[in-house]
Amino acid sequence: MIPPDQEIYEVERRIALRRAQFTRHSKEAGTRALQALASPVALAAAAALGFFVAGGFSRKPKEPPHPERRKSDHLKAAKATGIAGVLVPAAMWIIRAQWGSPVQAAQALVQKYQGRKRSVSPKRDIRRMSPPAARP
Repeated sequence: MIPPDQEIYEVERRIALRRAQFTRHSKEAGTRALQALASPVALAAAAALGFFVAGGFSRKPKEPPHPERRKSDHLKAAKATGIAGVLVPAAMWIIRAQWGSPVQAAQALVQKYQGRKRSVSPKRDIRRMSPPAARP
C-alpha cells in the first residue's frame, strides 16, 4: 500500500499535468483557428456571409401596389375641366364688354356695395332715435 502522503503527491502531480496540457492544447487550438480564419478564402467567405445576412435582415417590407383610379373619376375631372375652360373665357368676354377690364369690374362692384351701405332711409334713423310711444 502507498502511504497517504505519497498518494496525495501523485494525485496533485497528475492534476497539475492535466492543467498544463489543457492550457497548451487550448493555446494551440486558438492559434490553429486564427490561422485558418485569417486565410484569404475564409475572409472572403465571411464577408459574403455577412452581406447575405445583412441583406436578409434589412429588407424593407413590400408596400401594397397603388390602387388604380376608376375610369369614372378621370371622366368627371375631364368634364369639369372642359366646362371650366369654356365658362372662364365667356365670363371674361362679358366682363370686358361691360366694364373694359376685370379691374374696372371689381372697382364698380366695390362702389356699388359701398353705396348700399351709405344709403340708409331717414325713417329708420328717426325710429331708432325716438323713444317708444306710450300707449293709452
